[in-house]
Amino acid sequence: MKEAELAIIGGGPGGVVAAIEAAKTGVKVILLDENQSPGGQIYRQFEKGFKVNDAEVLGGDYEKGLDLLNQFSSLSDEIEYLNNSTVWGIFDNNTLAFACNGTSSSISYKKLLIANGAYDRPVPFPGWTLPGVLTAGGAQKLVKTERILPGKKILLGGTGPLQLVLAHQIIKAGGKIEAVLEAGNVSNNWFQGLKGIWGNWDYLNEGWKYLRGIQKAGVPLLYNHIILEARGNGQVEGAVFAKVDENWRPIPGTERTVDVDTICLGYGLVPSTELTMLADCEHKYDQFLGGYIPVRSENMETSVSGIYAVGDGAGVAGGKVAIEEGRIAGISIARSLDYISDANAAKSIKQSRKLMDKYNRLRKVLDEMSMPRPGLYELAKDDTVICRCEEITLKEIKTAMADGTTQVKDLKRKTRAGMGPCEGRMCAPSLIEIMRNHPNASPEGPGYLNPRPPVRPVALGVLAASVHGNYDEKI
Repeated sequence: MKEAELAIIGGGPGGVVAAIEAAKTGVKVILLDENQSPGGQIYRQFEKGFKVNDAEVLGGDYEKGLDLLNQFSSLSDEIEYLNNSTVWGIFDNNTLAFACNGTSSSISYKKLLIANGAYDRPVPFPGWTLPGVLTAGGAQKLVKTERILPGKKILLGGTGPLQLVLAHQIIKAGGKIEAVLEAGNVSNNWFQGLKGIWGNWDYLNEGWKYLRGIQKAGVPLLYNHIILEARGNGQVEGAVFAKVDENWRPIPGTERTVDVDTICLGYGLVPSTELTMLADCEHKYDQFLGGYIPVRSENMETSVSGIYAVGDGAGVAGGKVAIEEGRIAGISIARSLDYISDANAAKSIKQSRKLMDKYNRLRKVLDEMSMPRPGLYELAKDDTVICRCEEITLKEIKTAMADGTTQVKDLKRKTRAGMGPCEGRMCAPSLIEIMRNHPNASPEGPGYLNPRPPVRPVALGVLAASVHGNYDEKI
């Protein structure tokens, strides 16, 4: 078993910055990353053999990430980076288990930081299981790092800044977009929008660049519109969309049909909280930050002493907030291990807190525009599959709720929803929202599904091939 003063799960901005800050003080860090190289979704870099001819196609985050990742690489003596490593369990006695290169091993840690990121919010509607329906994050990975267009005639639907970023990248890569549908409308409260933008000029400049690119390409950008249905025989061949009211309910008579072969959906992100839940950290529901999130102190420590959480996995707030949270956590952990003094820690953290206040001011404005409304979860019909793994339909869920089921854990026992290989990652966000908005909803809310190890699919052969004394030889 390996030992670490600080174990970090996740190689995105929050995890990387926390590793840098802790390592600079002398803390011995082990960072476990599911990916081949650090950077996460935001700062994802190309594999060896790829050449970047036009960095603008990749968005501004590509170049911004290079400096951060160079700092990370320069601290290789203090940071042990384990790539292709999937953490599948957190156990008593400060131990975690992970799979890497066909074997399973464990790490004993003094402090643990979970920077597990977030994933695209699934939204069930008629036809959403057809081939050709992609999440915005999946489509962005295809365009950004695989250099593959997701389709020939593309419709983007959803809400938030990622819509503009993805549209810009598809256009720069030569793709054809039929329309971009934005469910929200920031002009509904322009004064609050101005307050949020003030001081965040880099966000404003970047957003304006994306908007101009969409306009120059002649792509319609329709506010207060959502996709109602995907149509096709074995694959996407068309889509129906409509204008919606303030609760995102379709306005009768505004429906339109468009011929497309690809639909990219981006209704925000859901925090990936499986590991913080597995570690018995206290969680609370925050609809603005993506759903259930771990309760944290101002130093990013959870309710479990010695376990910290940063980035979108602790509440969806964007890459810049993740960086500052990572910095605060890394410095705070170094202080708790007596590598720096209270005074030096407070001085180093001060600027990060100011930046977070500025970024969160803008985030709150965007949240007001983009927070999913009840109408989004009323698109599914009785025969629409909600849990794709177990093929559980909305009718089965409604029947269980009519029988008095108000907790998502009980719904899982009754219907098997959430028992598939994804362990509820695809259906739980929708189940929670459907149950929250049901007439029989519990005043305390539906709760959440309890994860069980392994929280990621791991082959039995990998678990059987556990490594003990010869770990280093195996990888």
